Amino acid sequence: MDLISLREQIDAIDTKIVELYKERMEVCKNVGIEKAKSNNNVLDANRENQIIYRLSSLVDNDLKLYVKELYEVMFSTSRAYQSKYVKKESETVKKIEELLEKGVLDFPVSATVACQGIEGANSMTATNKLFPINNITYFKNFEGVFSAVEKGFCDFGVLPIENSTAGSVLEVYDLMKKYNFSIVRSVRVKIDHCLAVIKGAKLSEVKNVLSHSQALKQCSNIIKELKLNEVLAENTAVGARSLVESGDKVTAVICSEDCANAYGLEILKKNIQNSASNYTRFICIKKDLTLYKEGQKISFMTSLSHTPGSLSRLLSRFYSLGLNLTKIESRPIENSDFDFMFYFDFEGSVEDATVRTLIAELQNSSENFVLLGSYKEIV
Repeated sequence: MDLISLREQIDAIDTKIVELYKERMEVCKNVGIEKAKSNNNVLDANRENQIIYRLSSLVDNDLKLYVKELYEVMFSTSRAYQSKYVKKESETVKKIEELLEKGVLDFPVSATVACQGIEGANSMTATNKLFPINNITYFKNFEGVFSAVEKGFCDFGVLPIENSTAGSVLEVYDLMKKYNFSIVRSVRVKIDHCLAVIKGAKLSEVKNVLSHSQALKQCSNIIKELKLNEVLAENTAVGARSLVESGDKVTAVICSEDCANAYGLEILKKNIQNSASNYTRFICIKKDLTLYKEGQKISFMTSLSHTPGSLSRLLSRFYSLGLNLTKIESRPIENSDFDFMFYFDFEGSVEDATVRTLIAELQNSSENFVLLGSYKEIV
């Protein structure tokens, strides 16, 4: 038989498959309605495994894994379809719906804000972008920012969460497990670093470079080129201030041009970051879950069971619902044997009933689910 004839056979088979798929999905719809009556979860992993085991036994070994892959996709679309008819409830979803009933809020233009570092830090730039009118209190470390917000000392906190060059700020992710908060905004800040020294110092005399670990990573190329010894600082601005206080002429600092000028340093080289497109994403946190207008991004964290396919099944829920996952991060859970907490960002609105159903399913299927926030990202 020629290729055209073979393709005609496949077309005829595909038509039959679609007709059977329609029939199957109608039954799935009714299953969803029945699950809603008994408040059962849409996902029934044990049932899905049984089906795959039974159906794979109907084919030869060379097709078994293909059958498994086919039905994993089939289950994903079935769950998504059932979700339209199953209104799931959870404590988080109840809270969201209470807030929606009251009405989403306008984001404030003025606020008291907690930041890590000192004046001149990039967090100050992020805060100014978020709140045109602000009163910033600076803390020595990231934990101080979380604590200030949780205790109500400041209305909001601004923290770096990831950089386009150096990656995630892992310390912030680790602290997320410890404190109660809600992300209410995120903002991207373009980071342009310079190499600055005490006035009168010469580049040929510089042996050391002082800065925050993230800034050092972002400028690793020039550090290697100049063969400088790295010295850690709590913050780029802290590094600039300490250099001025020490008067050390054999040490340079990596910071922003604004920061260098603020502390009266001499700039030797500008735009020294490895990538011209160097951005840091900051999150703005608040003590309690609050919904502001235009929230189109959602973050949550959850643990997953040590079973084959647990992460794949979670990811398939987003794919089948057409929701775009923009970030996945994992961090080890302390005092556990290789258990991890996973952090997810995805594009979606809590005003969408399907998204709320997904949130309820995620919470009901994990003891460690936490909604981190629903918010707008400013680019």
